[in-house]
Parts: sequence; structure tokens; C-alpha cells
Amino acid sequence: MNRKFMAWSLVFTMLVSTWFATAVAPDTVAAAAGTNLALGKAVTASGQSQTYSPNHINDNNPGTYWESANHAFPQWVTVDLGTSQNINKVILKLPASWELRTQTLAIQGSNDGSNFSDIVASASYLFNPLASGNTVTIEFNTTSTRYLRLHFTANTVWPAAQLSELEIYGPDITEPEPPIPPVGSNLSIGKPITASSSTFTYVAANANDQNINTYWEGGANPSSLTLDLGANHDITSIVLKLNPSSEWSTRTQTIQVLGHNQNTTSFSNLVSAQPYTFNPASGNSVTIPVTATVKRLQLNITANTGASAGQIAEFEVYGAAAHNPDLTITNMSWTPSTPSETNPITLRATVQNIGSAASTATTVHFYLNNTLAGTAPVGALAPGASITVSADAGTKASGSYSVSAIVDETNQNIELNKENNRYAHSVPLAVNPVESADLIGTVNWTPGNPVAGNAVTFNVSLKNQGNKATTSGPHSITVVLKDAAGATLRSLTGSHNGVIAAGASVNVPITGSWTAVNGSYNVTTTVAPDANELPVKRENNVSSTNLSVYSSRGASMPYKRYDSEDAARGGGAVVYAAPTFDQALTASEASGQRYIGLPSNGSYLQWQVRQGEGGAGVTMRFTMPDSSNGMGLNGSLDAYVNGTKVKTIPLTSYYNWQYFSSDHPSDEPGGGRPLFRFDEVHFKLDTPLKPGDLIRIQKSGADNLEYGVDFIEIEPVPTAIPRPANSVAVTDFGAIANDGQDDLQAFQAAVTAAVSSGKTLYIPEGTFHLGNMWTIGSVSNMIDDITIMGAGIWHTNLQFTNPNAASGGISLRVKGKLDFSHVYLNSNLRSRYNQNAVYKGFMDNFGKNSKVHNVWVEHFECGFWVGDYAHTPAIIADGLIIENSRIRNNLADGVNFAQGTSNSTVRNSSVRNNGDDGLAVWTSNVNGAPVGVNNTFSYNTIENNWRAAAIAFFGGSGHKATHNLIVDTVGGSAIRMNTVFPGYHFQNNTGIVFSDTTIINSGTSKDLYNGERGAIDLEASNDAIRNVTFTNIDILNTQRSAIQFGYGGGFQNVVFNNININGTGLDGVTSSRFTTPHPGAAIYTYTGNGSATFNNLTLQNIAHPNVHFVQPGFNLTIQ
Repeated sequence: MNRKFMAWSLVFTMLVSTWFATAVAPDTVAAAAGTNLALGKAVTASGQSQTYSPNHINDNNPGTYWESANHAFPQWVTVDLGTSQNINKVILKLPASWELRTQTLAIQGSNDGSNFSDIVASASYLFNPLASGNTVTIEFNTTSTRYLRLHFTANTVWPAAQLSELEIYGPDITEPEPPIPPVGSNLSIGKPITASSSTFTYVAANANDQNINTYWEGGANPSSLTLDLGANHDITSIVLKLNPSSEWSTRTQTIQVLGHNQNTTSFSNLVSAQPYTFNPASGNSVTIPVTATVKRLQLNITANTGASAGQIAEFEVYGAAAHNPDLTITNMSWTPSTPSETNPITLRATVQNIGSAASTATTVHFYLNNTLAGTAPVGALAPGASITVSADAGTKASGSYSVSAIVDETNQNIELNKENNRYAHSVPLAVNPVESADLIGTVNWTPGNPVAGNAVTFNVSLKNQGNKATTSGPHSITVVLKDAAGATLRSLTGSHNGVIAAGASVNVPITGSWTAVNGSYNVTTTVAPDANELPVKRENNVSSTNLSVYSSRGASMPYKRYDSEDAARGGGAVVYAAPTFDQALTASEASGQRYIGLPSNGSYLQWQVRQGEGGAGVTMRFTMPDSSNGMGLNGSLDAYVNGTKVKTIPLTSYYNWQYFSSDHPSDEPGGGRPLFRFDEVHFKLDTPLKPGDLIRIQKSGADNLEYGVDFIEIEPVPTAIPRPANSVAVTDFGAIANDGQDDLQAFQAAVTAAVSSGKTLYIPEGTFHLGNMWTIGSVSNMIDDITIMGAGIWHTNLQFTNPNAASGGISLRVKGKLDFSHVYLNSNLRSRYNQNAVYKGFMDNFGKNSKVHNVWVEHFECGFWVGDYAHTPAIIADGLIIENSRIRNNLADGVNFAQGTSNSTVRNSSVRNNGDDGLAVWTSNVNGAPVGVNNTFSYNTIENNWRAAAIAFFGGSGHKATHNLIVDTVGGSAIRMNTVFPGYHFQNNTGIVFSDTTIINSGTSKDLYNGERGAIDLEASNDAIRNVTFTNIDILNTQRSAIQFGYGGGFQNVVFNNININGTGLDGVTSSRFTTPHPGAAIYTYTGNGSATFNNLTLQNIAHPNVHFVQPGFNLTIQ
């Protein structure tokens, strides 16, 4: 077809094609006898033009098509039916909106794929969009063939063969007898279910939620749906359902049923693939008889006439449990029955096997107040047998304790029912107090939030929480301050003389002070035992807490940076720079617009580790070329220490390189100007770097790629955090680190166990692979409280392996408090899917007063998207804290507080190289979400944003952005506010504050719309921006204008205090999207509506000859 249509013709084509796919195609298929045998079958062709693949001819989408090589007749396309089939009809289609044409072709068949003969001799066929919707039907005598080929010799419109859909039919087949209705209850309810892929919100969990109105849909065929019954079941049938509403058209899905029992992990065929028709007129339900003993069932769907992948609303399974043990605890007791704090306690539990098979040896875990108090072994038990076991719980402090036990918590047995393994005693254990003093010290420091350089002093609140007065003393206290590596920095002491009555507290000043330095510290307080304090009361005399010291602006991180400009270089290494921020140059995205290229073997750059620095952890920011298809290239560089090679560093450009011709990026070269040309990799050295060491990064491989290095960061690697007491681990449920297998099922089971037992969920050292989105809670069954922690960001790695939309990241459905920490997260996502990726590091419901801290999140659509789109009204996140984290190299926002998120904070975090706003508050109002208020971004370093802004507020009230450092925002602003996006704006804002912030190398003359943006950019697009204060802001080396006001919505009560602007117009560009040409100004407006007041404005090196460029009508007051 002539592809050079005008824009209106293309729009018409898409509309008609879309209508034809949904309205016409099903009717056409319904009119043909039998089933379209071509669906899901392998296709080959003599060749193709551009991206017009032969696979389009049986993708069930009339809008896509195959086109052969041009000017090269004859051409052919072949479908392999898999086995010889009786056929008597083919239907050929082109997109319904294409103009009239005639193609000359023969229909040929073969049973070996090599020797073809004519089934229908060559003839000319008219494709008429008006008369037949560009469809040609060719009928012939029934013949048997495996391979069917169309052999083209002419096309009257285009010099190539063209075909949108090839449908193949055989003689009518007698419909099978309807199956016997299933007997028994649906075994799939509440069972874990996963999918190979999913589309948008049509996730696997929808397929067994007992709601016919929700459904799963795969990302592409083949697609699979896997159900875990937990233990062997003797099944008789499965029932697959779609919504019976008339809105669903009749469709046929080709489905294979597979399964395996509890003793294996490999799936075997249970029912071979065959087409099944889902018809709303008959309930849109299919019953498949299956006789097997299985633990897991899988549906493998290879074709669907109604969509591009499998669709299931309900996956029901019928049958009965097979023989298995069933362990339960029938009774618990303890001795002594009324212990005091000095009496050792023995806990007992009676375990019975009420199942139908013998159990293997296992363990009982005893809990007091849901904290592990002891364990006891349990031997193998025959069906009906029982045994009483005991554990020594030691002495306990006075109080009331809930008593519970769990048998086989580590899943040594596959059981008929795992829900009855826990026993909770109806009567609490009461421990009587002893007569004793009980001293506890709580340390405080001044100032409460110290910044670097502050003199920090300490005091301790010393309380006697016992029932007896202390002696007269002295009561000595020691406060020890240690750094992140465990080295002691200060040991300070204090003392109190005098009796402390029972229940009384005294304040004890600690002698000495400490000068604060950026970082995180541990403060340990030790109170000397008192003579009236019994040994059982002395365990709490030692306590620890964390102390964080922030830099005055920006994040305090444990690493030290080594920039390329500080490196020695050699072997042909090259300096690349972009002093005018020219986005055509890769260096425009480098820190300081400068990096070192390593074009040939032996080229290198090298640094000497500075005094007081070093460590085993290294992060490197690098660039390397993309591939021609946008999927990236692989390569490596080598690391040397003191001349010895210590590491080969694998590198890839799979994740980066996005291309822009508008605000929707393309993933392939040719899609527009490139951005996101740098990425990062981090690695551990076997031997930590120490001061004076030389670390070299060198190109040594055999490839012909040129690499670039922006900087490295070096830091100590803390020891791995061990598994805490009172926890479950993902490895308890089958997850295996570093094995390359999907651990998602184990992670889901671990969440269930942690929630039911009230324990911490621990993820140990190693890399765990997750094949789809990790859902923590569900829309209909949200979690109250949960704590999840890893072994540390250098030790616990979560790798989401599925690159498809909505197929990775963590979906939180928490209504209570979440604490998530000490984990590194990465994914295989590399596309925003036209802003429909639905693939965030963390997203959905974050609960109340939750905390996510010490995490490293990169290569997702967004790091965090805090917003509920599943409930009406939306459930907001309130009091969320994200801190001490690294949020980097994501395709869109670093953090977005949306959907009413309020009273929430991001602090002391590194936010780097993200492809939309680094930190944002979007006051969206989807599903009735309220306006978001009182959010804070403080003590963060936001760098290398290549789109939008580092910090953005789009509405609401009471927000603050303070003590931040913003550097190198190549394609956008440092700070922006606008009233562009839907939702709430600033109508009810009583005050928003930006303060104590440094902005370097920000603003642009070339945003994605080829317009200028200020380092601070205020855009009142639809209504006014009001009641905003900027105080103590330094704006340095701005690409264009420092502060920019635009559009006609108005500006009211916008005040700037103590503003320092040094350098504007550094890019040298004067063209303007909004006004007459102009160089960079200190203050620039392209609106005449509004006002702003500046108090104490300091200016240097302003490019604009008039300093400010203000349109008539805008009231600018400088005083």
C-alpha cells in the first residue's frame, strides 16, 4: 500500500482498523466453519520490508500486516499447521481502510515443508474495502496438508506482497458433548496464582478472586497462568470463565493444561493444546475434564481470537485433597503456672497428626508476645498419633504474655491444611514482679537535628522503672559514639549521685561534646548496675540508637566521589566536554558537563584514594553506545588497584538511551534526540581500598566500543545484617539466592506467614529473581502492619526479570504501618510503554506512618509512585517517610506523592539520573482522592535529571522543600510549579516554602517542547500560583534564565528572600518559544498577569543586558 497518506488519512485508518478489529473480525470468524487453524502457528516468509513481519498474518489484528521485500516478485509466506490437517477454505485480509488493489497468488501445500504443489492455481484476487472490507475468501475441495503457502507474483498498488491476516479452515467438526458439571468445591480460592506476564491492572490475582468482573490478561502470547494448590489434590476438572456480559464478544482460546505433583517441580502435559470457545450466550464458561494428582496447575495459552494474549476471569479447580499429613497443636501449658521474674519457664505443646499420611520430623516454635521464646523437635508421626514436646523459655520480666506455638513453621511437611499449624492459648502467662530497682537510660542530643560542623552535646534521661528505690549512687553512665564502620569516635561519661525513687527520672548531663560530621552513627548508652537492681533487671541497662548528621544542603551519604576532572588519564583516554550544555553532545548529561572517553585498549583514568576515605564498595557512572535496535550492547571495563587487575566490570546499555521527538520517548534510535545516555554500575572489591591506593578504570576488552566514565564513588561496605529474632525468611519458603530461578512464589508465601504471625520478613544475602510484580497485600485484603528487611543494599538484591508492562516492581496494599529497608532493587524494564508501564519500584497503598529507608532503587518506571487507584474513595498515604535511600536511573519520576498523599517526607536521599521529576507532589483527584498537604523534601541531593525538574509541586498546601542540593538538570528545571496537570492546584494553599537550597547548572533552552525553562520555573497555565516563599536560595551557572514566570493564570503573594544568582545564559541561546529572542536573564516573565516581590536580591554575571526581561503588566518589586 502507499504509506504516504496525509495525517487525516492515518487517523481514519487507525479508527477504522480499531473498529474493524473489535466489531467486524469476530463476525467474520463466526461465519467460517470450524476453527481458524492458523492462529498461534509458526510463520515463515521469503522476506520482509522494514518492520512488517510475517508474524502479523496470524496475530488476529487486521491493523498489522506483512509486507515482502519490494521490487522482488515472486514472494511467499507459509504457515506450519504442526500436523497434517484437512482444509477447504482460506480467508485473506488487508487493513479495512486500504485502497482497492488486486494481488495475484497461488495457494500451495506441502507435508514436508520443502516440496510444494498447487492447491489452487495462480489467479488474481480483488481486495475491495467497500464491498468486502478488504477480505477475500477462497474455497476449494478438501485437501490434507501441514504447510500452507501463498505464492504471490503481482500487486497492482505496491511492488510487494501484502497480507494482514491469513485464516485457514477445515470441514465442519461436530461439537463435543457438553462436559459433566464439576462436583465439589472450588479448590483455587485463596491459593497463590502467578502469570508469565500481565497487561496494566489485569493481573493474575484477578483469576481466582471469585469476581467475574475482574480478569487476568497476559502481555503477549504465549501466556501462562499458574495456580499453586499448596499440596497434592486429586482433581477431576477445571472450569475457566470470562464475564458473561454481552459486552464480551465470542472468542476462541487455544489452551494446554499442565501440572506437577508435590514431589516434582517440572510441569508435564495433562491436556494437549486445543481451541476452546468462550461464548457469552452460553455463560462464557469452558469446562475441561482433567484426572490427575497435582500440586500446581498451569494454563498455557497460545492463541486468542479476542485479544493478543490469554484472558481468564476465573480459574476454578475441582476435586479433593490427596493423602498428606496434617499437623496441628491441640494443647499448650507451662510450668511453673505462676512464675516470678527469677523462675525459669518451661513451655509445652501437644502436637497431633490429624491427616491421612505420616509426617516427617519437624519443629515446634514457641512464642511469648509473638517473640520466639524457644524451639522443640518433633519426630515423625503416623496418622492420628500425637506427642508432647517442651522448650526452656528462661526467665522473663514481669508482665502478661500471650502464649502461642507453631508446628512445622519451616515447611518440612506438605500438609492437607497449613492454616491449623498455629495454636494460641486463651489465657496469658502472668509473670509476677520481683522487688528490685530497674534503671534504663534514654540518650538525647542538642541540636536535635545536627548538621555538619555543629557542636553536639548529650544528656541522658535516667529512669528507675522498678518497684524499689536505688541506692544513693553514684550512678555512672557512658555514652559511646561509633561510625558506620563500627569505629569508636567518642566515649563520654556522666553520673548522678543520690537515690532515685521507684518510677522517678533524673536528667544526667554528659561531659564533653562532639563536632558533627556528615554521616550516620550509632550511640550506645550504658548505665552502671545498681546494688538494688537484681541481675534479671539489668538486661536493659544498655541501649542503642541512631544519630544522623546532615550536610547543610544535600544528602549525607557514606560514599566519596572521585570526578573525572580529578583523574589522571593515559593510554589514549579522551576528555569530552559540553560547556554550553549542547544536548547533541553526550557530555551535556555528565556531571559538570565533562567526562573521560576510553576509545581503545589500554586507555584508562586513575585516582588516588584520599586520606580518611576508602572502602570495598565502588559505584561507577558510565556511558556506552546503544545498539541499532535499541536493545543495548554488552561490554566491560577492568578495575586495577595499585597496578593489579582486581575486577572485570560487566557493562550494558540495555537500560539507558531514550529518544525524543515529543514528550513520549521512543526506545529505538531514530526516535528523536537522545537522552539518558549515562547509567551506573556498582560492585564490591575483595579487598577494601585504603588511603593512598591507586584505582584505575581501563578498557582492556576485545570489542570496538568506546566507553565513557563520569565518576566513581567509593564507600565502606557494612557487614551484612543478620536475620533478626522473631522473623520469617523468604528462604524458609523455598527461595534460593543466586540460582537464577523465579522466587516470587516463595516471597508471596513469606508475606502471608509474616502477616499471620506478626513477624518481621527477612530477605538474606544474595540475588533473588522475581518473575512478576511482587504484591504485598491485595486490593480486597489489605495488610495491617508489616516489617520487611534485607541484609543491606550491598548484600540483598531483588532482580525483577520480566520486561513487560505491569510485570515487576512492588505493589503495596498496606493500610497500617509498613517498614521496608536494606534492600537493592533492579529490574529488566527498559520502556515506559507510552506512559503505561505500571512498573514502579514501590507503588499503590503505603498505609499510615510507614517508613521505607536504606533502599537502592534503579531501572524502574519510577522509584516510588505513592497513590491509590484501586479504591473509591482513594485511600491516602499519610505520614510516610522515605529516607537514607538511593533512587536512580529510572525512566520517569524518582518519587511522586500523588492521590492525596499528605504529611509525608523524602529526606537524606540521593536522587539521580531520573527521566521525569526527581521529587514531586501531584495533587491528583482520581477516584475522589483528597488534596495532598504538608509534604516535605529535605536534605536531598538531586542530580542529572534529564527531564522535567528536580523538585516539583503541582498543587496542595503546606509543602516544604528545604536544605536540598540540585545539580546538572540538563533538560529541565531545578524547581518547578505549575497548574497544568488535572487535579487540585493552589486555590486553597496557605503557604508553600522553598528554602536553604543550592541550584547549579540547571534550567534549559531546550526542553522536550524546544522551549526555555528557568532554573526555578513557575507556570500558571490554568489558574494562579499563590502564597509561595523562597528563602536563602543560591542559583549558580544557569543554562538560560534563573527564575522564570509564565502563562496567564496569575501569581499572587510570591515572595523571594535572600536570593543569590550568579551566572545566567551560559548556553548562549537566545531563541524563544514564548517571547522575542533574549539571552538568559536573572528574572524572566512571558506573562503580564501577576506579581512577585524580591527582598535582598544579589546578582552577578547576568547575560541579559537589562538583567531582567519582564513583560508589561507583570508587577516585579525588588527591595
